[in-house]
Amino acid sequence: MEAVGIITEYNPFHNGHLYQIKQIKSFFPEKCIVVVMSGNFLQRGEPACMDKWIRAKQALQNGVDLVIELPVTACVQPADRFAYNGIEILKALGVSKLVFGAEHANYDFKAFARQVDGVKGNFKKYDEAYAATFQQAVTAKIGYDVSKPNDLLGLAYAKANFDLGEAIELIPVQRIQANYHDQKLDSTQTIASASAIRKNYAQGNVQVLKSYVPEITFNDVIQNKLVDWDDFWPLLRYKILTTSPKDLQYIYGMAEGIEYRLQQQLEQLPVTASFDEWMHTVKTKRFTYTRLARLAITILLNLKQNDINTWNNSPYIRLLGFTSRGKKYLNQVKKDPVFPIITKVSKKSKNTILKADYRAGKVYQLITGEEQDLKKAPIRNFK
Repeated sequence: MEAVGIITEYNPFHNGHLYQIKQIKSFFPEKCIVVVMSGNFLQRGEPACMDKWIRAKQALQNGVDLVIELPVTACVQPADRFAYNGIEILKALGVSKLVFGAEHANYDFKAFARQVDGVKGNFKKYDEAYAATFQQAVTAKIGYDVSKPNDLLGLAYAKANFDLGEAIELIPVQRIQANYHDQKLDSTQTIASASAIRKNYAQGNVQVLKSYVPEITFNDVIQNKLVDWDDFWPLLRYKILTTSPKDLQYIYGMAEGIEYRLQQQLEQLPVTASFDEWMHTVKTKRFTYTRLARLAITILLNLKQNDINTWNNSPYIRLLGFTSRGKKYLNQVKKDPVFPIITKVSKKSKNTILKADYRAGKVYQLITGEEQDLKKAPIRNFK
């Protein structure tokens, strides 16, 4: 059996994701669909709106066969490393194709990756973020603009695949109807961005979401409070105020003395200030909003370089759920596993290989009240 892979967040699972899965099934009806999904904290620097188990269930009930968690230590790394981590897991699982959404599905991302091999941004340009200087260097090299979120991620996937021997075929699918950053719902369409869906939920416009998400997702939205940074803000605020800059400097992602600015700006804000208000006071030309948001996650979870190194040096496959086809494919992989396959959290693993993920789950549980790891078994969807 062969497999097609997707690297995703499903924050939450919506009609755009369902469209992608239907496209895959029309192209490859006999192949297993394997998803590598971010856990409870995401690469773009925010807590997932619903926990990893709910989102995994949504995926399985809408056509996905196998859901693997991308650990928090893999998610909080910069986009190129995030892409590498996802591709590395898919390669270890023997996945032969990666399907991803793109603003320009006609781009030859594989060729672009070869062209920009070795291209770097300008670290010394202190009035601009490194990511921006890298995009400029890439555009100059290939002659195409890849600054759109999904195009940029597609290039990151292609670069990671290049570095890992190009074992996976890349298949971009044209993103339709809604752009990634769209904040409004269009009543003439049935696909909206996850950002617009979350924003309308926060504004109390819940019933209107029924047009933009599958039934299973809508039911979950009704039954579960969607969480966001405001829920975790008191915890983060306490952590920053009670930790010295000397200790903050060891948090993963901290650089250029930003720890002093994080604390100083927080101390100057009124106690009623929100997470977003703090972020806007902290932001500089060198530190993008996304980079700072990821940094907020690593502070909240007390993630340090050794936590990241543990994952980079010893990757693993954390199983969240499967269908009968997914189980058959997984049994095929288990015959010669490249990485350890973890189906449950033990007392030993929560203090060793899964230490950072277990800690992240416990912090997430402070808000939702739901256990994330202990006594949790992979979801079986054998309908």
